[in-house]
Amino acid sequence: MKTKIAFALLLIISFSFTKIKKKDKIPPGTVQITETFFADEAEVSNLAWQEYEKWIEIKFGKNSKEHLAVLPDTLVWRDSLSYNEPYVIYYYRHPAYKDYPVVGISHEQALAFCKWRTERVKEYYAIRYKKDWNIEYRLPTKEEWEFISNNGNNINFTTFKNNKGQLLLNCILPDSAYTHLNVAQTADVTAPVFSYYPNHFKIYNMFGNVAEMISEKGICKGGSWRHRPEQCRAGKDVPYSKPEAWLGFRCVCVVN
Repeated sequence: MKTKIAFALLLIISFSFTKIKKKDKIPPGTVQITETFFADEAEVSNLAWQEYEKWIEIKFGKNSKEHLAVLPDTLVWRDSLSYNEPYVIYYYRHPAYKDYPVVGISHEQALAFCKWRTERVKEYYAIRYKKDWNIEYRLPTKEEWEFISNNGNNINFTTFKNNKGQLLLNCILPDSAYTHLNVAQTADVTAPVFSYYPNHFKIYNMFGNVAEMISEKGICKGGSWRHRPEQCRAGKDVPYSKPEAWLGFRCVCVVN
């Protein structure tokens, strides 16, 4: 019965990642990088994760082990060096933060989300267009992440400063109009996933905001609002061992 309810919910709710551009057949939420490879234009948001959580809750029950397994660890906001207690309570649930990147997620939870997202988009496509679509959402490899973050160029670092003369980032940036990025020198917390300027692929926040998990567990890329500019580099690997308030992810998608 719960499975039928969850299936009905899929037909009623317009998930943020089931809006398919039929003409170009672009996987929802992504931009095209190559003929068969696509990347999320933004980091996975609280709203996207809440849609995932709600689907699991309806199918398995609120107190089920499956539902409990998808909940973010909101205690990541408790830091002995700062007062972030309001974020423990409000960051994930409050509507004001729905467009902010989801944090407090483990590598295993991110992988499970990718699998669920793949299944839902394929299911939606089969219902809407009466056809199968062989796609897979997943975490990017290190090489893929570096490629899309650097506009498809070879890594070539340069110094960039804002109008106050502060060093912001060591990487090629697509637009000299950048005057700020969400890194430790200027940010107190994350920013909405569509903040600032996109790169040449029209992808937002590859550097700063939240560091992004890749397929290799224990390594993230791009640095975050908590990191120094030297850590926000395409070629820099940032280690992690558990969910963090500065750690999120975006998906890539392969279409066969």
